[in-house]
Amino acid sequence: MTQQNEQQRNRMLSLLREGERRMLVQLAGLLRTTADEINAELEKEELMGTLEQPITVEYLNGVVQHHLFERKHKGDMAVAQQILSDYQNELEALQAAQAQQESEEAENSEAAKAQA
Repeated sequence: MTQQNEQQRNRMLSLLREGERRMLVQLAGLLRTTADEINAELEKEELMGTLEQPITVEYLNGVVQHHLFERKHKGDMAVAQQILSDYQNELEALQAAQAQQESEEAENSEAAKAQA
């Protein structure tokens, strides 16, 4: 790849990351605002007492994730199962890598103590 193409690619990736960051900041703000608005409406209509707790950002985040997951598998349970299986495999690989890293760090710490 030429240097100009590499610079263009790096700039494109930089703009993409910045756009993603802005979107996530806006989404976090929207979740907070929406939770506050829902809770205010519930309070105004004296319905807050029917809930175990106020609506939280975490709850709304779960709603968004559930909705996106449904859109991704489009009601096909085989696809949904495959997505969940893929996520589980990724999680297990991540956990194994983290355990390996922690093990290596512990070994390095032991070696440093032995040298001291």
